[in-house]
Amino acid sequence: MNDKSLIIKDIIEYLTDVYDNKDDVFDNKKIGGKSQYIFMTIPQLNKVLNKYFIRFENKDELNKAVKFNLETIKRFSFQKGEKGCKIINDPSQKGEDGFQTIRDLTIPNNVPYPMAWHNNYSHVIHSHLIKVFEEKLGVKKAKEKKRITLKRKKVYDLVEILNLKFDFLKNDSLPKDFINVLIGTSEKEIHLNVNNQNFHYLLTKIKEYFFNFTITAVAETNKIYSKKGTLLKANNLINANVDFPSLKDSIDEVFKNFK
Repeated sequence: MNDKSLIIKDIIEYLTDVYDNKDDVFDNKKIGGKSQYIFMTIPQLNKVLNKYFIRFENKDELNKAVKFNLETIKRFSFQKGEKGCKIINDPSQKGEDGFQTIRDLTIPNNVPYPMAWHNNYSHVIHSHLIKVFEEKLGVKKAKEKKRITLKRKKVYDLVEILNLKFDFLKNDSLPKDFINVLIGTSEKEIHLNVNNQNFHYLLTKIKEYFFNFTITAVAETNKIYSKKGTLLKANNLINANVDFPSLKDSIDEVFKNFK
């Protein structure tokens, strides 16, 4: 096994140790016992990865190793810390690429970072490794969907008025819950008390109070149920578009009078 393979292997073992440490306590024998050469900046890591990739004899061998590494680290997750993590290397032990090399495994001054630092550093390295490994394998990520967000908080008051006037939500669904489901901050189920045609029209009217608001995005919350009790899908709502739903004039009046 070459030096670059050892470095990648040791980094993955380090990520495993950090992820498996459940007690949030500094463990000097495992996490704290790692030598400093595995602590590096992203540019330094990129140099290691580039040299690691070119050591393989053929593409199939490379893909097999990268896929194995990717599958190993994808089960991990690390919370992003509020503060950055500073990389500290012993100047007397500098090796190729500006960090300790494999032959420096015996250095005595391992860095006693607290668990919060290890978690933060692991988040940075873990995210970068996944990105590089997926790019190397040609993995195409699905385009991230933009979440509905609030543009004007007055919509909470508006929905309260609409519900008082039309009772468009069943008793187990509150107006504030409806808004919070739309913006992804509530896991509650929303049950409607109006038909899909009137609900579709109401959605087109409150759209101006949000960013990234679409009928499809509303349906993709997967938490809104029709008057008949069925989970609303995008096609249900899109097909419910009619020119003059029964509550159109009354809904328009509320919006006209709302300040």
